[in-house]
Amino acid sequence: MARNHRLLYDELMAARRDAEPWIVDHQPIAVAVQDDEIAPSAIADAAARAATLLESEGVGVGDRCVLWLDSVVDVLVLISGLSAVGAVPILISPTLDAETVGEMLAPTTGVDRVITTTARVAQYAAVGDGRRVDDWSVLTERMATVSPRTTPAVELPDTAPYVVTHTSGTTGVPKLVQYTRAVIDYHGHLRALGHRVFRMKGYAVFALSPSHGATVVALLFSLRRNSPLILLAATDPATVSRIVQQRRPTFLETVPNTYMLWEDLADAGVFRSVRWFYATFDVLHPATVQRFLRGSGRKFALFFELYGQSELGAISARTHLKGIGGSSKQHELGRRMKGHPVGRGVPGVTKIRIVDADGAQVPAGTPGRIQVRTKALFSTYINRPEAARAGRSEGGWWDTGDWGEKDRFGRLTLIDRQVDRVSTVPSSIAVEDLLLERMPWLLEVVVLEQHGRIVPVAAVREGGFDADAWREAVVDLPGFDSPVVVDFASLPKTATGKIRRSVLAARIAEGSGSPASPK
Repeated sequence: MARNHRLLYDELMAARRDAEPWIVDHQPIAVAVQDDEIAPSAIADAAARAATLLESEGVGVGDRCVLWLDSVVDVLVLISGLSAVGAVPILISPTLDAETVGEMLAPTTGVDRVITTTARVAQYAAVGDGRRVDDWSVLTERMATVSPRTTPAVELPDTAPYVVTHTSGTTGVPKLVQYTRAVIDYHGHLRALGHRVFRMKGYAVFALSPSHGATVVALLFSLRRNSPLILLAATDPATVSRIVQQRRPTFLETVPNTYMLWEDLADAGVFRSVRWFYATFDVLHPATVQRFLRGSGRKFALFFELYGQSELGAISARTHLKGIGGSSKQHELGRRMKGHPVGRGVPGVTKIRIVDADGAQVPAGTPGRIQVRTKALFSTYINRPEAARAGRSEGGWWDTGDWGEKDRFGRLTLIDRQVDRVSTVPSSIAVEDLLLERMPWLLEVVVLEQHGRIVPVAAVREGGFDADAWREAVVDLPGFDSPVVVDFASLPKTATGKIRRSVLAARIAEGSGSPASPK
């Protein structure tokens, strides 16, 4: 059987008209929702009309168009419509402000227009960069007056750009990450293959940013597998509980920080129907993994923890099986403090090596820079091409910016981001894992270092900070004084919920943070 290479537009057009409805928790602009349901055929019709309208306005092959929208359904309609005429969508997170978006686009040439919500039109116009700004609500009204496109998407080389997303921006202005058609096709193929191998059936929940590359891949492989979707924009417990318990999905994918927010829901059995959990991009604390596995009613529930990056997708994989793991014996403390295990490279997909500051490969068990080689690598940063070139080494290796080590069996341990390395503990990530396991009443803890001193920052789930419990939990961790206690909502985060450590450290330094007290 020949492999399917269709991308989003052609997959939407090929979707069965009697396919199960998709479930959403919000109202997109382009497609009507009734009782939380949207027919895939309605999304396809909107995409075909968007293609007609955009082409009539002169949008064509190679044109770049920014999509700064809230709904993943609206983003799907426009990605599909733009790619049908050969244009390249640039996806921008709805969590970013106009000034940041302007900074991201400032050094980028060839961006023709920005399509956004009514509220953001004036905000972006105030940036004053001269780009055309379109109100998506107005465009959707005009789409109703045109005929849907009846021909397949324009054929382009595999090396042609397909979509642009952006990095989290943990260390500065986010970089715009460009993927070719071949790379998106490859990512979609790998995910569809896993879906088939594990015989996944039933509804799949995706609670992802509409601007992330993972979202594009999730939509593509789900269409290829004819898998009905639940697309969540909200993370509030009431909405999540209602939809998940009504629809009983078998698969859940979201980012690690959303998993952390939903731990109490897992304890309450909201995700009992889920057999496969999937998380990627950032490390996920072991205690969180175990709570979701225990909360599943499936005997052989699996949690796929993937360490990855926007630039290349999954780097390594670690699989957790319900009922196995989660030990925190005291004699394991030394080993656990070394870092966060993230499994092995994905077979046949990624090769991983550890190198020193000069780029020479180091022996097993020696910490160094993590570098990866894969054919799933992005093509460039369209706003920072020099940074894309700097990250590449001879032989096609990409420097992840992370610090870690491999053992003699090829298992990778993530120690820290290279820019976030600390001298006071072997791995801040590992200590954070340990503290959250010992104190499940904490929602988040971040280990910073200032002037050679450990500065923990903590956020509680509810109620006040328990200073006695903290002292008991850190009794065997020298140097861990009372933390700076903050409200979780005040922590500086990226579009995917990662903590911006450098920004947090600057805030703590400026305010000199009072331990165990709100800031």
